[in-house]
Amino acid sequence: MKKTLLGSLLCLTLLALCTFGVAADKPSHPGYAAGVVQKGHPYVDPDAGIRKLFSNFGPDPADLYDASNGYFVSGSSNSFNGQMQDIAIPFVSPADATVVGVKYAIQEYMELGHPGFKASFNADAGGLPGASLASARVKITAAFGDPCCALTSWKLQTPVKVTKGTTYWVVGTTDSKIATAINTWSFVYNDAPGTFAFQQDGGGWILLTAANGYPPSAVAVYAQ
Repeated sequence: MKKTLLGSLLCLTLLALCTFGVAADKPSHPGYAAGVVQKGHPYVDPDAGIRKLFSNFGPDPADLYDASNGYFVSGSSNSFNGQMQDIAIPFVSPADATVVGVKYAIQEYMELGHPGFKASFNADAGGLPGASLASARVKITAAFGDPCCALTSWKLQTPVKVTKGTTYWVVGTTDSKIATAINTWSFVYNDAPGTFAFQQDGGGWILLTAANGYPPSAVAVYAQ
């Protein structure tokens, strides 16, 4: 387990500032949560035989992601901060393939609101998330603060064909039917800065790169 990004523990006041302290027209970073988590058990992948098209999970099955830090994936009516926030992770497909599933390192936050989120697989639009190619509401059973390495799986009802060399986005969002949801999508295992996008209250996607210093969330894409 990695050292937390903000220290061993954030008090609730500081956590609220992380969420509300970005009230400018263009917030500099997405709201996130941090805490202390005990070491868990190695993840045993039930879909090990399926081709992994993309993954930013760690190489150690007991340390796939940083369970102590995560960006909020939240609906506009959630009881914690009342703010909708979406997170999106890009990847370039290494081959022509058919995407059949996605595994998110996402957890329910403090058992507040609806225990789930809306998973989406999107096309690229000028370097930002574009049109959704597939989506579904997905139930979450893990809780923020649980040890690594529980994953939330989304099996696409209709698989999506992807093209080698083309950028796609894995998105975590909500909709009007699950607007009370608030979840945390965990950082990559080593907290290494990377490229991802976020938006708040539907205000438009904002792209962050490694130069901004923020780690992306952890995810894997599976294909045939």
